[in-house]
Amino acid sequence: MRHARARLPVARADATALPLATGSMPAAACVLAHTDMPDYPAAIAEAARVLAPGGRLVHVGVHPCFVGAFADRTEPERIVIDGGYAEWELTTRSWNAAGVRARVGAWHLSLADLLTAAGLRLNRVVESGSGRVPDVLAFEATRPR
Repeated sequence: MRHARARLPVARADATALPLATGSMPAAACVLAHTDMPDYPAAIAEAARVLAPGGRLVHVGVHPCFVGAFADRTEPERIVIDGGYAEWELTTRSWNAAGVRARVGAWHLSLADLLTAAGLRLNRVVESGSGRVPDVLAFEATRPR
């Protein structure tokens, strides 16, 4: 925070209760953090609240369909998804026992939960990654005018 404070206004706050006026921000972003929040939809709703009409939200994160405790990625060409995809809970299950998620856990949201963005208009969705199956999902949404 000390580096950012010299360049722009900075606030430390709960992502579901931002100390900002309704409709006061031109943009908001979340990069690789949604799996670290117990209620990302509430954080998106709060971002939508503080966005000005026409304001943009950008999300970049792990792909909710193909990355998580429910996805066995030991064979890069063949991702195996189990029934855990529908679970919305903190889990330390991981296909990689030495990975950070096995140690600290992660929250999972389904694709539908992630893209239902608090009344925002979805403008663009991009799937990408390092292999044939995407491991990154990004979207850009706008608060209606």
